[in-house]
Amino acid sequence: IEYPRGYEVKQQNTVDIGSRRELLVDDVLLEEMTGDVELRLHHPVPREVVLETDEPWEGNACIFVTVFQDEGRVRVHYEGNDFNESYLMWVCYAESDDGLTWRRPELGLIEHEGSASNNIVWQGVGPKQRGVHGFSPFRDPNPEADPKALYKAVGGERRATRGDLYAVGSPDGLHWSLLQEAPILRQGVHGKFDSQTLAFWDAVRGEYRIYVRATGPHGRDIATATSTDFVNWTDPVLLQYPGAPGEELYTNQVQPYYRAPHIYLGFPTRYVERKWTPAIEALPELEARRTRAERLERLGAAVTDGLFMTSRDGQTFKRWGEAFIRPGPQLEGNWVYGDNYQCWGMIETPAN
Repeated sequence: IEYPRGYEVKQQNTVDIGSRRELLVDDVLLEEMTGDVELRLHHPVPREVVLETDEPWEGNACIFVTVFQDEGRVRVHYEGNDFNESYLMWVCYAESDDGLTWRRPELGLIEHEGSASNNIVWQGVGPKQRGVHGFSPFRDPNPEADPKALYKAVGGERRATRGDLYAVGSPDGLHWSLLQEAPILRQGVHGKFDSQTLAFWDAVRGEYRIYVRATGPHGRDIATATSTDFVNWTDPVLLQYPGAPGEELYTNQVQPYYRAPHIYLGFPTRYVERKWTPAIEALPELEARRTRAERLERLGAAVTDGLFMTSRDGQTFKRWGEAFIRPGPQLEGNWVYGDNYQCWGMIETPAN
């Protein structure tokens, strides 16, 4: 058995975990399983809609949601888009006391169509909107963090397939600015930044870690890099999934589990490209599929679902082949390419 860094082997096949919380999400601490013993993936149960993004400035597609608890409240940042006309993007903000009932404050920070009565907090810099795309903020627990950048994020340009990646900071999670003019990672050199890009402080290892979309042997893939200052990063390296099939993955949603931060949890999206066939016409929301396929076949024929994976070192992951979030006939809005994305972040809501 190979044990990750931080585990002390007391004697052969015995590991001292001290008082540290351990999760049964992998087989690192399991010597053998016999009989009916198994690791079983459980699935979340859909509940009611808690936030409907129907304001004009939220555009025709709200994606890349980030949620975190912060000083007695739950905060959400999400990206609003105009995919049909200008392709402009904005980062919007909402907050809640319990994670169930949400409010969109009128912040008066950024004007949209002649009015600042909205909840927009960031639109990037310049005509390329540097730092806006895939924007996913976090409150930095690094004890040496500059109070002016207590909240941090990384973001690309609005035309993300041709843009670089930038570091962004804020003193309060509402007022944002670039931490430097130069990009921190280059498009095409270090990754392909057209999906949600995540970065965070790893308190166990004392470093910042970033996860970006990359190109691997099977197409879409995920890579990771580290930094000591959030602006100078190592070259990203591809994640490894021993024993898992080769599949296309992106929007990784990797984060340290807050109750056991030595363990990373990830909720990536699996992309499955297909040709248009008669079987597709039997799926829900056929008209939406046909409309998208008129533009590009894969937009109407492909399927995306959400997976679950875990890691002890941030690069090698145990990935479950079974979907964690999957399409189903009982729901709308989950059979079209781009559905079943999972948000970044975990919160606790009141028990029933």
